[in-house]
Amino acid sequence: NIAAAEAGIAQMKAGLNLIDSKKAEADAGLKVLAEKRLEIEEGQKTLAEKKAELKDAEEQLAEGKRTLAKSEAELADGRREYNEKKADADKEIADGQSKIDDSRADLADIKEPKWYVLDRDYLQTCVEYGQDAERIGNIGKVFPLIFFIVAALVSLTTMTRMVEEQRVQIGSLKALGYSGWDVAQKNIYYDLGYDEETGLVLASVIGSVIGVVVGQWLFPTVIIKAYGILYVNVKDLVTPMDPYCTASAAIAAIVCTVGATLLACIKELKAVPASLMRPEAPKSGKRILLERITPIWSRLSFTRKATFRNLFRYKKRFFMTIFGIGGCMALLLVGYGIKDAILCIGTRQFGEISVYQSYMTTNKDAKEEEIKAIYEQLDNDETVTSYMNFRESSIDISANNVTKSGYLVIPEDRNELSKYYVLKGRLSKEHYELDDDSIVISEKLASLLSVKEGDTVTLKDDDTSYHEARVAHITENYFQHYVYMSSALYERLYGQEPEYNNIVVDTIRDDEEFEEDFGKRYLDLKGISGVNFISTTAGQIANMLRSMDVIIYVLIISAGLLAFVVLYNLNNINITERRRELATIKVLGFYDRETAMYVYRENVFLTIFGIIFGLVIGRILHIFVVLTAEIDLLMFAREIQPLSYVKSIGFTILFTIIINVVMFYQLKKINMVESLKSVE
Repeated sequence: NIAAAEAGIAQMKAGLNLIDSKKAEADAGLKVLAEKRLEIEEGQKTLAEKKAELKDAEEQLAEGKRTLAKSEAELADGRREYNEKKADADKEIADGQSKIDDSRADLADIKEPKWYVLDRDYLQTCVEYGQDAERIGNIGKVFPLIFFIVAALVSLTTMTRMVEEQRVQIGSLKALGYSGWDVAQKNIYYDLGYDEETGLVLASVIGSVIGVVVGQWLFPTVIIKAYGILYVNVKDLVTPMDPYCTASAAIAAIVCTVGATLLACIKELKAVPASLMRPEAPKSGKRILLERITPIWSRLSFTRKATFRNLFRYKKRFFMTIFGIGGCMALLLVGYGIKDAILCIGTRQFGEISVYQSYMTTNKDAKEEEIKAIYEQLDNDETVTSYMNFRESSIDISANNVTKSGYLVIPEDRNELSKYYVLKGRLSKEHYELDDDSIVISEKLASLLSVKEGDTVTLKDDDTSYHEARVAHITENYFQHYVYMSSALYERLYGQEPEYNNIVVDTIRDDEEFEEDFGKRYLDLKGISGVNFISTTAGQIANMLRSMDVIIYVLIISAGLLAFVVLYNLNNINITERRRELATIKVLGFYDRETAMYVYRENVFLTIFGIIFGLVIGRILHIFVVLTAEIDLLMFAREIQPLSYVKSIGFTILFTIIINVVMFYQLKKINMVESLKSVE
């Protein structure tokens, strides 16, 4: 039994061990089961995500299928369009390839270019600017000379008179033992404005400073600004003070005053003190040429005879007055003449020479039907009285080793040209017609080329096209350079018919409102690239040249002031020199007005002689200034308008009247007793 019990216990232990092992296995299985359960849960979660992704993929697939179907449709349309246009495209490609081949062939024919390195002397604008500056410089050599001569004469007269008035003092100084140089030095110091206390030459310094500022800053600034209209890109123009001009002008002015004083002093110092301390004896009268003409001289009154004798008795005053008035008169005439010369560019060029109202520029790429539409509208336009085709192109004209740029004008019908362009000689007034054998060129161009009627000029379109043509006539023209040629001559010279690119038009009106509406109507046409009106061009030129008035007014005002100073100075000296004579006349019973007329008659005759002299000098000077001041593209008129003569003469007479009025009160103030008392 014990053995059986032990065996049973052993079995029980074995069973317990088995149970323990099974329990361990069960625990392991439960653990595995739990892990599997977690894996299942994670798998289910992953499965749900995959299902969601699958759903999205299915939607994307559906969308892709729809896009694919649409793209397949577009592809089908594109293939169909490609098939339809392939033939045209192949043709265009073939044409393009042909053009490329032609261009390559042209490119292969082009020669290797040459390089030219040029300085600014070859630039037209720089050369023109330099030429304009040179012209102003040439004018500057003339006008200052005239002003200076007149001013020098005034200084000479004034200084001479000053020395003569100090005869008694000079005689007294000589009698006291002073040398001639000491006496002259005193007067020279007075002329210079020398202050012995400060050692400064005040008058000369102040006068020179004023002259330098006005002459080298004010006048050049005004002139440069006026010329700036032609050179708008030139900035920061300066007017530096030229030391040479400053020194030379100051020295010349001082030399004139000091020289006049020295000459007068030398003349006076030759006399003995006793003679100097008495007034200078009046100049004796002499027979004049007019006295030998008995029929005229016998009919003159006493006062008239005295007037003519006095005119030639004081010869220095006679010539100085005539030259002074004549010089100022000439400057006034030149000032107004330049104004006339400038203003005529607009009035003559666009009123007498170019007599159409407008010109239209046709589009060079216009089609035939577009050009036809222009003519149809012109024909049906009630405001258009006539029109004509013409060709205008830039061209170089050469002769005598000179080349100038201009415009070649070719009318469609040379017989109708006079309706729009008047070809005539400026001096002869003869009207010209174009022929088929020669050309007509503008006057300024002929002058620059040194060409006259019958000469031959060379027309140059490019570096390889040269054509010679004979000049039949030279026509009046003031703006730009023109060459007029018939269509038949053009065809013979160039070997082709001219292509007309402009239309000149005459209209029934030329007011601003009409021109604005007219321009809008024709600019709407595709065949028209531009519409220009002659009034607009004339206005632009007038505005451009109007700034030149500043220079003219400066010249006129300066000449007027100088004329006033000359007349006042000479008249004042005249009365001072003749104080005893005039006092004697008043003592003899002449009233103030009669005494004044005794002097005024001389002034009137001197003014008349000065005006005549000024008319001659002014006309010559005007021609010189006009020819000098012109630029290549403009020609000024050579004539002076009658009104300008009237204005110049009128101002000179006005100055004379004003001076006479001022002098009248000096004549009234002459003290007869003081003037006629015994010198002793």
